Amino acid sequence: MPIVPNASINVNTDTIVDVAVAINKTLAVANTAEDLVLVPALKFGRQFSLVNEGPGSAFIAVDGTATLTSTEVKVKDSWYDTSLKITTKLSFIGETGKLPHVRGVLWAGP
Repeated sequence: MPIVPNASINVNTDTIVDVAVAINKTLAVANTAEDLVLVPALKFGRQFSLVNEGPGSAFIAVDGTATLTSTEVKVKDSWYDTSLKITTKLSFIGETGKLPHVRGVLWAGP
């Protein structure tokens, strides 16, 4: 017997993702904010997961330029967020004088 999809199922388009963008970046210049990952063209960042490998804390901003008052992710700590609508980027900066390395993934979709 063939499986027939049920057309009456409601789909939450806020959670549909079709692109995964790897995050693997070390801050190049201390005390300077840099783009961590860019959202692909014609997509929205829907969720992300990242870990700060250090040294020092990383401060992350969504759709803006990171500052030392942005969301702090301490060394060996992680941040996972869902149900988002990121339009441009994630950016990061390290605590004073540090060059943290951040790994993770950004999932994007319509």
